[in-house]
Amino acid sequence: MTEHTGGTALLPATDTGLLRVRGLNVAYHRPRRRGGDLHAVRGVDLTVRRGETVGLVGESGSGKSTIGSAILGLVPATGGTVAFDGVDITHSSRADRQLLARRMQVVFQDPYGSMNPAHTVGDTLSEALHHNLGLPADAMRERVLRALDDVGLPPGAAHRYPASFSGGQRQRIAIARALVMEPDFIVCDEAVSALDLSVQAQVLNLLARLKRTRGLSYLFISHDLSVVRYLSDRIVVLYSGRVVEHGPASQVADEPGHPYTRALLAAAPVPDPVIQRRRQAERRRTVSATPPQGRTSNGCDFAPRCPFAQETCWSTVPEPVDHGGVAVACHRYDEIAAGPVNSLPTQGTR
Repeated sequence: MTEHTGGTALLPATDTGLLRVRGLNVAYHRPRRRGGDLHAVRGVDLTVRRGETVGLVGESGSGKSTIGSAILGLVPATGGTVAFDGVDITHSSRADRQLLARRMQVVFQDPYGSMNPAHTVGDTLSEALHHNLGLPADAMRERVLRALDDVGLPPGAAHRYPASFSGGQRQRIAIARALVMEPDFIVCDEAVSALDLSVQAQVLNLLARLKRTRGLSYLFISHDLSVVRYLSDRIVVLYSGRVVEHGPASQVADEPGHPYTRALLAAAPVPDPVIQRRRQAERRRTVSATPPQGRTSNGCDFAPRCPFAQETCWSTVPEPVDHGGVAVACHRYDEIAAGPVNSLPTQGTR
């Protein structure tokens, strides 16, 4: 599988992009006895240009799926703005969201869970067209067949039920369901994480091809930095609801600057046992095995897990600083940037 190369630099200040997220905050209410409100997303800025894929990467609980849900209007933003094609959609009404569905779609991790097993694939794909566009039957059938063809499924798939397809085929159906609306932008939320590696590669190649042929823009959400590296033009790294690093995919994934990004890279499995041992050693070096007990950081959220943390890290929140095209939020970047992780081979080809 040939590597997708992005090469998109950091956005100039004058480029508003297709999707523009600024200062996004999302909090979930919890009773005070359970610790009070949970702040899942804190001050996130994000821009996706037309025809661009931005990868949003972070471990479970980092807030990445919450960002996708806030963009789609599935959870309310408690602060900041989300603009799509220059229009503020942060608090759009249900009617406005229905109109937005013509241009903005989503592919989730579990396609089967979002399909009615009693409906044929053709009915599933036609449903959104019927409710959102009100197209006549012939036009709906044409769109359904085109979408199935675009994802590599035969016309006869429209008459079959979801249970008769494999996991990879169901994910293709989920992509086809997004395509029938002929959108400009698709949120892919862990869209390949449930697939085995060979099928994962096929679906990633499919997404890359659809991006070229249909001019799509993606927000590609994943916990796997190597997968995000393959498909993305730019990468945004999220930790504890905050952006800790962002920039061109090749730079962020191949030469990570933040200790957390370095740990994500070191955690990615590789088939070579020698490289794997080196990565495991690097992960032990970049993530503290015994974080201080009972101490809360008022500064960098990663400080309790970071072996490089000093008092400044615990007391002051680091602001992203540009380092040769990559913005990194780390007080000690200059001291640790030249560490061993830069010499580790990455999964650049798939």
